[in-house]
Amino acid sequence: MNNEYFKRFIKSEPQKEKNNQVWVYTRVSSKQQFDSNHSLENQIISAKRLAEKKNYKITNEFGNTYESAKNDFTRKEFMKLINEVKQSRQKPFAIMIYKMSRFSRSGGSAIGLVNDLVRNQGVHLIEVSTELDTTTEEGEIQIHYSLIHARKENVERLTHTIPGLKRFVKSGNWLGKAPRGYDHYGPKVKNPKFVQGIQELKINSEGKLLKLAWDWKLQNVPDYQIRQKLSIRGLKLSKQTVSAMWRNPFYCGIHKNSFLNGEIIEGNWERLVSKEDFKIINDRFDTKPKNEYKPYTVQQDRPLQNQLYCGCCGSKMTGYKAKKLFDYYKCLNSECKSKDMNANTSKKSMKEGLHNIFQNLLLNFALKEDLEEVFKKQMKITVNGQSSRIYKDQTVLKKRFKELKTKKETLDSRFAFGEIDKELYNRFIGPVTSELVEIEEKLDDFQIKISNLDKKVLELIEFSRNLSNIWVSGEYETKLSLQKLLFPEGIVIDPNDRTYRTSNLNPIFRLIHSFTGGKDDSNKKRTSKNTSPSCVVAGTGLEPVTFGL
Repeated sequence: MNNEYFKRFIKSEPQKEKNNQVWVYTRVSSKQQFDSNHSLENQIISAKRLAEKKNYKITNEFGNTYESAKNDFTRKEFMKLINEVKQSRQKPFAIMIYKMSRFSRSGGSAIGLVNDLVRNQGVHLIEVSTELDTTTEEGEIQIHYSLIHARKENVERLTHTIPGLKRFVKSGNWLGKAPRGYDHYGPKVKNPKFVQGIQELKINSEGKLLKLAWDWKLQNVPDYQIRQKLSIRGLKLSKQTVSAMWRNPFYCGIHKNSFLNGEIIEGNWERLVSKEDFKIINDRFDTKPKNEYKPYTVQQDRPLQNQLYCGCCGSKMTGYKAKKLFDYYKCLNSECKSKDMNANTSKKSMKEGLHNIFQNLLLNFALKEDLEEVFKKQMKITVNGQSSRIYKDQTVLKKRFKELKTKKETLDSRFAFGEIDKELYNRFIGPVTSELVEIEEKLDDFQIKISNLDKKVLELIEFSRNLSNIWVSGEYETKLSLQKLLFPEGIVIDPNDRTYRTSNLNPIFRLIHSFTGGKDDSNKKRTSKNTSPSCVVAGTGLEPVTFGL
């Protein structure tokens, strides 16, 4: 009998249309490779040659950029490729990669990824340089070996480079991108204008603003106010960024690199904050609640709340909203007989609102033009009283500056004549240079305080004329800052005649108030709240006035 008869019982699979569409993935590891060689171009050309030879049709290209293969899932272009494969209805026959090291260097996880592509997605991998592919078991095993070899290369490379990186970091140098507020100078930086022989991290214009932020934090200014102050000066930061900055010892010159295994190393860069001040700020976090005080939304309609005191009994005043519409202030002392006071004047108000009265009070600080010269002279007398302290501080700093300059010249000379090597020179020159710059800035600051007095006084006069407008149009935090600036010990209101007492004014604004003809209520009956004008804002010069908001 002819055996051909039995072929009728064998089921034959339907002929599938051959898929010849392929995608290409290319990659280099660094921007330097991306900019300086033609590797990506060569990878594409090689893929096109093989596609023509095998009759493949390239329908999509991915990568064409620089991405480190250390972690597969953090590469944007790589993940774009993988996700596109999984989501695409018209899947390619294969993905072409010049070498498997271009695909991944992660080893085991890369093999798992290949298995998923081949088994679950039906998409093969083709190594262009060897023409190996995963269409056969032998080819798939060879691809796996290539991925393992790529991982091995990475491990061996790290074995040789890590000791050198450790020595580099222990010498006080910074590894990687400089944190916010610094420009990174050195022999291997990406920006050509920052290229130089030795590494230096220098404070830039943004860093100078961050330095102010550290000063404010030391003065217990809340984060949300610090962010607002920085925003006014053109630097917008998220609350997470600011919070992380307080806990980063880099800004006080301390390394926290994982290479150091817990060893504390001081870096060769300029500090934004001293180690002592860094410790003070961070020690506060251990005793303060984690979440800083943030005003409730309803309180934003009552900016005087928490700063307002009753003139009858001296107790603090709180606020409330009546009928979900009208805001009122009331004394917290249940035995006080003072009546609740409306915050705003309305058509149906029997009496003027406290906000409106406060706004009118601020108008009293507008200095008339014919009094400007007299006020300037008085301010000079007041500020020059601090000159002896300034000159004393200058003398100390100038002496220290001279000592450091001599030390720097000695180091430069010894290095030039080969008495000390480059590593030792770099270790000592950094802190000396940093302190020199810091002292130079302080000396410049003293000079500005003395020479810019006329300018500051003019700014103060202009600021005082706009107090009312600033308070009315400002955000909640601006209102609070202005209130604290004028009344550092709190605002006292007499509930009987609804007048604000000005006996506890900031001394500088007390002086302005006296020039405008405003009456001081210091002779009125004192309350249990201490309202004596004992604040020391004047001792800090004009800075709190001109830049306090």
